[in-house]
Amino acid sequence: VESEIKNTKSSSTDLVTETDERCEELIANFISSKFPLHTIIGEESSSSERYKLTNKPTWTIDPIDGTTNFVHRLKLSCVIISHIVDKTVRVGVIYDPMAKELFWASRGKGAFLRGEDNIVHPISVSSADKIPNAIVSMDPGYGRDMSGVRKFCAIQSEILLRGVRNIRVLGSTGLNMAYVASGRLDCAFEEGSWDSNRGPKIWDFAAGLILVEEAGGKTHDISSKSVDEDSSVEIDKSIDLMGRSFFCASTPGLAYEVLQAISDAK
Repeated sequence: VESEIKNTKSSSTDLVTETDERCEELIANFISSKFPLHTIIGEESSSSERYKLTNKPTWTIDPIDGTTNFVHRLKLSCVIISHIVDKTVRVGVIYDPMAKELFWASRGKGAFLRGEDNIVHPISVSSADKIPNAIVSMDPGYGRDMSGVRKFCAIQSEILLRGVRNIRVLGSTGLNMAYVASGRLDCAFEEGSWDSNRGPKIWDFAAGLILVEEAGGKTHDISSKSVDEDSSVEIDKSIDLMGRSFFCASTPGLAYEVLQAISDAK
């Protein structure tokens, strides 16, 4: 599948294609036909301004997560849909059409994968609890300013120096989180903020949040204060749905070690 670049959003690295817009329109129209009173927050239909999340039933849509990969014909992109009620993610779906893999989870009912063989398998995170045993995925996002590049490289260096098994850069928040949930990766994260207008948004990580948590993993609000070894409060603070960062890990021990490395790199 090929698609021409139609536009850019926050920067020249933040791409939009006609396929993004058409796919979102198809998904949104279908949801609206079934749930006309529900709110929809879609990547392509939302502006760059901060969106609002209320207690009303809300759907989030990312029609192509990993657009740059899609444009360059790298088979690392997916469709992401989540359903949120009372500001809590109830259902998350991540579909990789290239690999024909469907990941999904619903609150309190576990996480699952249906692959090309059409068989449904329960999924769970890995048991990796230390950086030397882990494959960590981290993404630079769209920021290319000196401060952002130095920060990314400093964090990457800190994790490498702690003996990480390896580092990956997938370019897809959805697949990062699905792969942590299914044990293919052990930790994944990307930092951003509204002030810098950088980082993932609710449609990127809401589905992955419930997928990882239902698979037994940890998510974390990486924008909160540095982790404190004597307190579990920070580690247990889940991803902020209104934030611009995501972090997930297979175990609390690995989450702590990676969060400490991020903190020390700053």
